[in-house]
Amino acid sequence: MITTQPCSNFEPMRTMLVESISTKVILSAVELKLFDFTEAQPIAPSPLARQLGVIPDRLECVLELLTAVDLLSKESGKYRNTTFSSEFLVSESPLYQGDNIELIMKFNNAIEDSITRLLFSDNQRDKTDNEWAVTKAMEGCAQEARSTSLLPVTEFVTGLPDFTHFSTMGDIGGNHGLYSMAILEKNSKMQGTIFDLPPIAELAQKRCITAGFKNRIVTCGIDLRNEQLPLESFDLLLSSHVLYAFKNKLHDTLAGFVQALTPRGWFVSHHYSGLSKQGNEQMKASLELLTRFSGYPSHFIEQEDLTSVLADLGLINIRCQPVSQTGTGLLIAAQKPQ
Repeated sequence: MITTQPCSNFEPMRTMLVESISTKVILSAVELKLFDFTEAQPIAPSPLARQLGVIPDRLECVLELLTAVDLLSKESGKYRNTTFSSEFLVSESPLYQGDNIELIMKFNNAIEDSITRLLFSDNQRDKTDNEWAVTKAMEGCAQEARSTSLLPVTEFVTGLPDFTHFSTMGDIGGNHGLYSMAILEKNSKMQGTIFDLPPIAELAQKRCITAGFKNRIVTCGIDLRNEQLPLESFDLLLSSHVLYAFKNKLHDTLAGFVQALTPRGWFVSHHYSGLSKQGNEQMKASLELLTRFSGYPSHFIEQEDLTSVLADLGLINIRCQPVSQTGTGLLIAAQKPQ
């Protein structure tokens, strides 16, 4: 039989596959700094094409798609930025996300082009770790922090009891150093140490010096899979999106962190939680796939799992707070007894 009546509608699948080009178009627009040109005033495709040096009728398709995803608005044949694009996609904006977008797409591409192979292979972790030791990747992480979690994490930490009396901070997997810098900015008596893999720590030191923290922040290259933090050295230990990498050895890893705290010191974790909760199902499933295929056990640690381990290790005054009301970020703090 040549013809067969479908029982289901394939069109939603086709739509999803065709619309996936949108992410690549956004990346291309960022690479061209297109949103810088559509910021000051509305502009038509032809003069914009001349400024960018691209083919006008192809650029028009790009502009139409960016309009369809609400990154541009169109009136009388001219295009300009939406409020969202002005805030996050103009290169001079303090919350610019261009490097972050490139970083996300870089990691996505590394996995999506190799999904079938990676279903059979488990040798991605070291390669993924090395990808972080790049200046552009570090700036991408910093941009994401500025746009999402830097302010709530800083406010959470600075709201801890006795924060004004803290003198030492350890930033585990501190990467770009923004969390250390933002927290130290709130307490002039504090000194900070950023712990990260050696190549990353070297880059982080340069960033801190450039930002004016040469005399307040040092960096230390360390691989916590086989090295330990110094004992009873820190009034505050912060772990931002690092603890998930040790999920399979959570108790032992946290035991080492607790030993590094001074008596009455605080441990703070900033990570993703709520994998099984309703909401954002596709985003969470996608993030979890990317994380596991990159060689890590998960990107999510549930609140009850982490608080249980912290209590078992003898920590007290455990407090939890979401980073925002709509996302999956979670903050947990716990104090070491006297």
